[in-house]
Amino acid sequence: MTALRDNVLLRVKDLEVTYSLDNKATAHAVSDMSFDVAEGETLGLVGESGCGKSTVAKTIVRLLKPDSGSIIFQGKDLATLEGEELRQVRPDLQMIFQDPISSLNPRRRVRNCIAEGLRIWQDLSPDDLTTRTDELMTAVGIDPSLGDRRPHEFSGGQCQRIGIARALAVEPKLLICDEPVSALDVSIQAQILNLLQDLKQRLGLTMLFISHDLAVVKSISDRILVMYLGKECEIGSTDAIYHRPAHPYTRALLAAVPEPADSVDVAEGRLSGELPSATDPPSGCRFHTRCSHATDVCREVEPTMTSVNIEHRDIEHRDRKHSDHYVACHHPVLS
Repeated sequence: MTALRDNVLLRVKDLEVTYSLDNKATAHAVSDMSFDVAEGETLGLVGESGCGKSTVAKTIVRLLKPDSGSIIFQGKDLATLEGEELRQVRPDLQMIFQDPISSLNPRRRVRNCIAEGLRIWQDLSPDDLTTRTDELMTAVGIDPSLGDRRPHEFSGGQCQRIGIARALAVEPKLLICDEPVSALDVSIQAQILNLLQDLKQRLGLTMLFISHDLAVVKSISDRILVMYLGKECEIGSTDAIYHRPAHPYTRALLAAVPEPADSVDVAEGRLSGELPSATDPPSGCRFHTRCSHATDVCREVEPTMTSVNIEHRDIEHRDRKHSDHYVACHHPVLS
């Protein structure tokens, strides 16, 4: 269990999400997830493909209904809302999707895609609607004169900018970015990340940023939450995660990137075995089947999130002693 934070905008507690498969098996996509996002911060959510990151995002915006747990957003539990109550919350909670092209209606002009939320939620005259739409397109680097084109006439990076403009149109309190740059070229990724950083500073955005690319997450996040097979492994400030990774899985992720972090050894990125199935997750620690540190207790007892009580003298952080750093591991690496 992590410590409570001030000015919390979103608090997810004990979230459970399962999928029923065609063969009548049950996939445990998200299990007992708990975290919070403070106003104005960016929380990075990382993990390998299939660990449940997108399921967390879709459940928060209630595209999926959780099996159990709570999603407290601005004092309301989204997990229990239905109908008009849920609809009234949606403008404050917007999402940028992973595939920028397929997330836009191919039949509609991009100007109409961006303006749809404004037409529904704001009482604007036609002239004011046009002006506001032009402002949004300009803010994300799209020439308003191109507004009558359809999505297929734009590149992937341009479509992602249009998706960002659409999400920002209703002035959300929380922006959830689900792998927003994974489908883009590296040069375009940098442009989109710089755009999100600029918009965050100018608009005071709060973001949940999902990615499997640790270099991307490092550049944009204030804190990082690491997931493995539907469970949270480690959470802490970006500096703490990169300079003092305590969970073997976090260390493996950092060691596997093209330019490994100085805090890990390249050999730590060579995991043995395959990712277990979500339909039959391992007992105890879910990472024990691939972990070189595993012992009998790891196979039998599920670890809980525990504070990492080490000093971070070389890390610039508001709380240098504990750095708000937690790990779910029986044998954390505390070097």
